[in-house]
Amino acid sequence: MAYSNWLIYGALLTGQRLDLAHWLQWYAFDVIGSITFQRRFGFLERRHDVDEMISKINDGLELVKIIGENYWPDTMGKFLKKLQREIDEADKGGHLSEYVTYQESLKLPYLQATLKEAMRMHPAVGFPLERYVPEGGAEVCGYNLPAGTNISTSAPLMHIDKGVFGHDARIFRPERWLEASPENLSLMDRTFMAFGHGSRTCIGKNISLMEMGKLIPQLFRHFDIEWA
Repeated sequence: MAYSNWLIYGALLTGQRLDLAHWLQWYAFDVIGSITFQRRFGFLERRHDVDEMISKINDGLELVKIIGENYWPDTMGKFLKKLQREIDEADKGGHLSEYVTYQESLKLPYLQATLKEAMRMHPAVGFPLERYVPEGGAEVCGYNLPAGTNISTSAPLMHIDKGVFGHDARIFRPERWLEASPENLSLMDRTFMAFGHGSRTCIGKNISLMEMGKLIPQLFRHFDIEWA
């Protein structure tokens, strides 16, 4: 059974509302298992946290997460509608396969812009990526850095740079990726560090992008999604 159909299968099986957060986590872990070990861990089949893998990760994240006021339901509705409309139009126009391919998802501009903006606002890499200045020192942005100096970059700070992402850099607005000039878009892409950068790039970056690109359109085709 196709991965995306497990979500639909789960809804039909229970006849009840799904806790989508659990199913998305199970899906992600089973995809990783299938790619890495040529077999799924069994999250989707068993419909529970196998060997408490997810709960153990969540327990660790409690040490670093910052909880703020959740205003998303009040502001995200308009973006949700635009995304739904784009996917519906692509579906009606015959531009999506029965199981959406990654290449098809790349042709959905608002979907891609929304994914980038979400990762810009909430990058997976939230901690400094430290390095040591090599022998001979270095000059960065006019600053002389002696050899051995511990330096780092911070994706969350770089992602709210108004000189790169505009005066509203602290606001979630997917349209910035569609309205930018070619020069500005290139600068934004170079500054985008949701998965790290260079040799520090997350090894699972391409898997994550593929999962999101294939699964999200499939969900919007089969479910009416609303904020809880």
